[in-house]
Amino acid sequence: MSEAPKRPTLPPRVLRSLVWIAVVLPFTLVAGASVFLAVVTPGCARCHNDAAFVEATDRSAHSGVECVACHVPAGALDRAAFGFRQAFHMGIPIISSAGRDWEAVPDSRCMRCHEEVVDRVVAARGLRIDHATCAKGSACTDCHSTTAHTTATAWPRVYDMETCLRCHVASDVSANCDLCHDGKLPADRVTTGVFAITHGPRWEQTHGMGGSATCTACHTAANCAKCHGVGLPHEPRYLKVHAAHALSKEARCLSCHEATFCSECHGTAMPHTNAFTRTHAAAARADEKLCTRCHAEADCITCHVTHVHPGGAIGALTGKGGER
Repeated sequence: MSEAPKRPTLPPRVLRSLVWIAVVLPFTLVAGASVFLAVVTPGCARCHNDAAFVEATDRSAHSGVECVACHVPAGALDRAAFGFRQAFHMGIPIISSAGRDWEAVPDSRCMRCHEEVVDRVVAARGLRIDHATCAKGSACTDCHSTTAHTTATAWPRVYDMETCLRCHVASDVSANCDLCHDGKLPADRVTTGVFAITHGPRWEQTHGMGGSATCTACHTAANCAKCHGVGLPHEPRYLKVHAAHALSKEARCLSCHEATFCSECHGTAMPHTNAFTRTHAAAARADEKLCTRCHAEADCITCHVTHVHPGGAIGALTGKGGER
């Protein structure tokens, strides 16, 4: 019986070489493509060359700035990484998720040309801004996202009075208009951002779309109370004092809020009715923490322990009259 022919085997050196090539070659090609793309790209114009985008960019203050100055890291390795991401995010969409962060403009790139803004109060376009204080904790693009591409910006974010006042009111900083505005009339100050809607021609229907905490910068409580009753505009710490206003005869909470707005926080219908007072013991037994959301334990003791009912307070609670 003849033996089966032996299959030819590759020498170990050749086999190792093939395995090495199979592993290394793909990475080499990718790295080479990344370096190539880093040199010849970003090629932004290939996607952003439509007339509207070009026209909007040409109108901006950054029309003479190269795309790479803001959107591409400066270091060689970072440029190569950018080219890699661009190739497989835009050209060959293999890694297409969460691509926005790659073309974002971090503050460090803005600071290359605008470092002086953090050392002084900047006065421009009728405004005075202290970036060291007002922009603390914010990114440059939170207020200046339209600087380079104006109306062609996909996600415009700009500064507005409501954003500034929200911090001024909460921090008890002066809300005097002339602190920030220079040469603008009050009527001109409510024509941009959220205020353009809340103070527009249909303000009766739209003024509630803004943050009520910022109303106090210009309006007194008396202005709001004519329609809304007491407690408006709500101050930043209003949660601590709202109970007194809700119980006032002048309260009109339901003109803006659904009844469930109160009950979802309090766990029961609010404000308490006389009927609830007579039956509250059952609700308290069903949920021990229900009452303590608003009441201190002393509130219960005042009636159920300190105030002695005929037959004994404990007896009234336990049903065992006369036991003390």
